Amino acid sequence: MAGLFKRVDQVVQWRCCMGCGACVSVCPDRNLKMVNFIDIGSRPVLVSNDCQHCGDCVRVCPGIEMTAPEAHPNHLPELVCGWGQVLEVWEGYAADPQIRYMGSSGGTVTALGLYGLKEKQVQGVMQIGVSPERPLENIPVFSRTREQLLRCTGSRYAPASTCAGLLQLEQVDGQFLFVGKPCEVAGLRKAHLLRPEWESKTALAVSIFCAGTSTSRATLEMLKALQVNPDEVAALRYRGCGWPGDVKVETRYPNLQTDSLSYFQSWGDILSKRGQLRCRFCVESTGEFADVSCGDPWYRPVEEGDSGRSLVLVRTEKGRQWVHQAIEKGYLELQRVDPSCLPRSQTALLQRRQEMFGRILAVRIAKIPCPEFRGFHLFRNWLHASLRVKIKSIAGTFKRILFRDWRRPMLLPKQRESKEIEWFGAEYPSGKEGNCT
Repeated sequence: MAGLFKRVDQVVQWRCCMGCGACVSVCPDRNLKMVNFIDIGSRPVLVSNDCQHCGDCVRVCPGIEMTAPEAHPNHLPELVCGWGQVLEVWEGYAADPQIRYMGSSGGTVTALGLYGLKEKQVQGVMQIGVSPERPLENIPVFSRTREQLLRCTGSRYAPASTCAGLLQLEQVDGQFLFVGKPCEVAGLRKAHLLRPEWESKTALAVSIFCAGTSTSRATLEMLKALQVNPDEVAALRYRGCGWPGDVKVETRYPNLQTDSLSYFQSWGDILSKRGQLRCRFCVESTGEFADVSCGDPWYRPVEEGDSGRSLVLVRTEKGRQWVHQAIEKGYLELQRVDPSCLPRSQTALLQRRQEMFGRILAVRIAKIPCPEFRGFHLFRNWLHASLRVKIKSIAGTFKRILFRDWRRPMLLPKQRESKEIEWFGAEYPSGKEGNCT
């Protein structure tokens, strides 16, 4: 399918874009920018029509094609079908109590970044932070200190394009640690093929587990449930400060009282129901292209006052070295756990993978452009699904094709929809340090 697209705007029109931002960074003419569309997500748009048709934006796109990494000879065979290459499974948390408390699930990602900074392994951490001008929007940031890492703790359930900040690495003298969603790490790996100098600067790639990116419309609906006007928001935290963490909103009016939403209310009832379309066709939810990936150990019951724990998957030899050294140096407190903890913790992600063959089959029958996936064992996973899941994966997709008009290319909105959403529709200031809460 990749051959159908000559420019990234065609990828967007056929709903295959994941919003990672890699195309923005590799465009030799700097002719792309990321724009956050309220009901769609963060998408690349052409700055001008003066495109040289070099094709780099399409070659780097993980939305139209993914090939699974080659399996390591010492991978855990019982996990490879559903979760990709995994060498070790750990569970634990950041040794720093503040990092553990502020992180979404134990602070292990932040602790790995702190280890890299303190032990002089990296010059900084490329990650997502909050726009200082628009506290409801995410931007790529380059954190160089513990304080900057702390400001970026907690999940950001809104469109994010970490790879859009890769250009600033050309001014970095040394290596960096990359933190992103699975699709963003996949975009990073593809960018390495076009920009080998970026690969030499990537000391470690860390992925968080991802069940899909919520659109900005979902954030507005969450604020509506809290009876908060978007214009009054000074800071927004989706998770963290305990496990799994409540939604916390700071307004510009200190005396304004707001109700809180639990994680299960915010994600389960609102945010997960307004996800990006391309996320419904994502086979890569746990960071198979990363060196280390981290997520919630949902097999554990949530207890009052829990500061948080993470599942940590070591996926490469480089990742193994970093994790072991971070434990030895006192940055992480981890214990090896049985590999079965992973499927017991992420049953929804496993079911999504089992449904994927049927979803893609329906799209191909309808002759609609769809992503190409190689090496992800989609048919084997589909065979393991129940008959009900098999039927649902095909019939549900046909229903969406019909009622959502997926057989036609999509046109992006040209302006904001109303005054209530003036936070949205602005381009990302690539690489600017965010004022994260």
